[in-house]
Amino acid sequence: PPRWCRMPGDEAPWFPLVDPIPDVLRLEGAGRCRCGAVPGPEVEKRVLPCVIYGSQRVHHRQVEVRPCFACSEGRKFAGPDLGELGIFNFNNRSMYTHELLNSFTSGMTAHELPFHAFVTTVDRAYLEHAGPDEPQKCDDFVSDETFRRVWYSWRRVQILGDTFGCDDCGPSPPTVIFDGLTAGFPGKYVTQSLTPPTTV
Repeated sequence: PPRWCRMPGDEAPWFPLVDPIPDVLRLEGAGRCRCGAVPGPEVEKRVLPCVIYGSQRVHHRQVEVRPCFACSEGRKFAGPDLGELGIFNFNNRSMYTHELLNSFTSGMTAHELPFHAFVTTVDRAYLEHAGPDEPQKCDDFVSDETFRRVWYSWRRVQILGDTFGCDDCGPSPPTVIFDGLTAGFPGKYVTQSLTPPTTV
């Protein structure tokens, strides 16, 4: 999880973005394809172009991969994890910095932040950070739908605990209130202990 929401007992590692990002993102070890297959070390590595999306600009780099012959006649590839570089490898061609993904998580948990608003903000930041001579040549950020798929994929690989803590109540308080979250449930489940969030 992001550093700002970690609890003292969290054991999952946190990786800041490596700066500068290497020109070639190396495949250390076997790597794993999206289909789950792990190509053997005898499969020769290839280098593919990739795009790394950050919060202010795009980084064009190359990534080492191994073809996966278990799916689609080798059209998919096993690539590096890149977590230790602070990068989420979505599909070996499209990658996202942890800083960018954590930025959306932070905004979404602090205030109402739809995916469209975040994507628009990042796209505007790209234009702001484009070269002063040719701003029309700046890279665009991804679509709302693409970013939504990426962020939910990112959330699935996060190591999140199921405990909550409070400075006043200690670990696992009996009641946890999520500010700004409305959770709905069917009326047939309303009981003495489970009531709508509007009940005072």
